[in-house]
Amino acid sequence: MTYQQAGRIAILKRVAGWVIFLLALLSTVISVLSFMFKHSEKQPGIDAVMLDFVHVMIDMVRFNTPFLGFFWHNSPVPEFNGQMNIGFWLIYILIFVGLALEASGARMARQARHIKEGIEDQMILEQTKGSEGRSRQQLEEKVRVPRHTIFLQIFPLYILPIVIAVVGYFVLSLLGLV
Repeated sequence: MTYQQAGRIAILKRVAGWVIFLLALLSTVISVLSFMFKHSEKQPGIDAVMLDFVHVMIDMVRFNTPFLGFFWHNSPVPEFNGQMNIGFWLIYILIFVGLALEASGARMARQARHIKEGIEDQMILEQTKGSEGRSRQQLEEKVRVPRHTIFLQIFPLYILPIVIAVVGYFVLSLLGLV
């Protein structure tokens, strides 16, 4: 693939990554809020005040975001007490797939920009050679950009989901919801 094609693919990867990331993040946050709303009923004890506050705040957020009605009605509400929650976990993983896609596109864009600058620099040197120098087309034909896969993005795709899931578990257990 040429560096011009790599630049266009990089833009597409970055846009797709951001769209996937934002939609999956929104759905996951709404799923967790729905879970917290569902499990914040009246309970006796010291946690009652905090759970009432959480219940009211989530109800207020739901009321004030009618434009997110699609997500409030269709995001899968997880049950962390022994169920698989496959829909919730797939959407959760899409957050990190979107991040990895954006990071891969950013890397491709950087490489395409550096290749373009390198060709510009080489063109200056080739012009000093006069008629013996190579043309821009000859230089561009020699350059091949390797394909980048999102699976090489180690931190956003493999480590970050586990770290956030562990932190989320501790937060939910502190609230007494898990």
